[in-house]
Amino acid sequence: MRFAPRMTDFLPTNPEQKVEINEPFFITMPLDHFSNTSLNGTSTFQNRYWINATYYEPGGPVFLFDSGEQNAAPLLPYYLQEFHGLSATMRLAKRYKGIAILWEHRYYGKSMPFPVNAETTPEQWQFLTTEQALEDVIFFANSFSNDTLNSSSIDTSDPLSLPLHPSTVPWIWLGGSYPGVRGAFLRVRNPEVIFATWASSAPVHAQVDMASYYKAAERSLTRNCSADWVAVTKHVDTVLQGSNETLATETKFRLLKARLSGPGGNTTGADGLTMEQANSTSNVNAAGILMDPLNFYQYYGFAASLLPFCNLLETRNFTAEPLEGGVVSSAEGQQGIDQTFDAFLVALAELDYDSIPSQDDPATDRAWMRQYCSEYGFYQRGDPNNPLSIETSFLSLNLFQQQCNETFADHLPTWPQVGNLNKYGGWEMNVSNVLFTNGEFDPWRTMGLASIEPESPHREPSVSVPACNAAPPYPSFFGLTHSNMVHVSDMRVLLVPDSNHSNFQTVGFYSPISQEPFYSGLGLFQLALDEWLPCFGNNQTVF
Repeated sequence: MRFAPRMTDFLPTNPEQKVEINEPFFITMPLDHFSNTSLNGTSTFQNRYWINATYYEPGGPVFLFDSGEQNAAPLLPYYLQEFHGLSATMRLAKRYKGIAILWEHRYYGKSMPFPVNAETTPEQWQFLTTEQALEDVIFFANSFSNDTLNSSSIDTSDPLSLPLHPSTVPWIWLGGSYPGVRGAFLRVRNPEVIFATWASSAPVHAQVDMASYYKAAERSLTRNCSADWVAVTKHVDTVLQGSNETLATETKFRLLKARLSGPGGNTTGADGLTMEQANSTSNVNAAGILMDPLNFYQYYGFAASLLPFCNLLETRNFTAEPLEGGVVSSAEGQQGIDQTFDAFLVALAELDYDSIPSQDDPATDRAWMRQYCSEYGFYQRGDPNNPLSIETSFLSLNLFQQQCNETFADHLPTWPQVGNLNKYGGWEMNVSNVLFTNGEFDPWRTMGLASIEPESPHREPSVSVPACNAAPPYPSFFGLTHSNMVHVSDMRVLLVPDSNHSNFQTVGFYSPISQEPFYSGLGLFQLALDEWLPCFGNNQTVF
């Protein structure tokens, strides 16, 4: 199965511009915060973090940016050094004379209690849980000094000696996606440590069945592209489920050939493809090729990632005028479907999604898989009952669970234990001092407070800043939904593109499809902090 790209997946491997790299620090972290368990003599590990004290003055807040489910190192020049544009973390540190911290999650990057690979044992995996990872942050924050400090004696060579204990200065969390979830949880769980949170695109409601993931993309499609995609998906699923094995193998061959081919009718990439290879390809892997154009939707949205594909499809590679009803309406019955399938395969080959480089990290993928298999779920299945479905029905809940069970042949629960997370409120979460922002067409909005899915409570965001330590009146929540935006469109902005950051194929997470969300999200959070920070330390009741 394919999950959406992470922040680092499209980061240029050799940026032309060089920056001075902050040296990382490490804190000795307990392996088990709750029962002091050790494993084969290991009771601690080294957890990595970085600081930037450029704007720091004693008494200033801590702004912690959480890297979440990835190696944090590639984020350093973008979020803690402003290597290529603006970051919310450093803008806030400058405005409020605070110190910025980049935090790495246990079991990722260099923060490894144990090596993560196919040989990682069940006993070693047991310490990768939401609660252990949340408590890491609490342990870290409480490890700082609570002494007063003269401004002339700031020494950042020993960060833990700085007077940054959460009892003396406010700790403010910034995170997008899974890190946003963690920030919201911590504000509910430990308000005495995390004073405020900006949670961008945070799917705080955990659910095993996440067929809704692709509905955001479905809603954004033009009518003709939607009609053709739906028709092709149903056609391929029907053929592969049918009894005509010859037709099924031919269909797989054509799908694989389209993926391996390139622009201009270049099929040399598929020269070695055989019918035997096609026949041995699983139904889900073959049908999943139809979803290749969706790989980049999460961060770039319809205009940048899907519209080029739809234009190729609807014009049959710019050889015909688009039809309002799609290619499928150009002929009756099977003939229309066959013509649509032909056009779909040409569009796949012309855009050549498979050749777009990405930096896959097997250890990162395995660690995150462990997390969603054990607790989060988020199985992005196809929905055969959805008349507008553009994802194959071969992506079933049982398939996802089977993959989890095959990867982790140990004590995994029958299904992910989403209750471990939804105890913090899920869709009903009502918490103080948290800004929730979302993109209108973000697939993860479906699991956030701004969800519009039928089973969600349909809550509405409000930009009115609530009083410090007071939750907004339910069912509203403090936040905003950025029109036409997608995933975490508001925590970073690229002002000057270069050869490494020029289009959706290379720029990755570091440039949103628009600059406005950065300024509107940051501006609203600053208004909130202007209201909330004066009340820090007043011993007000937290709601």
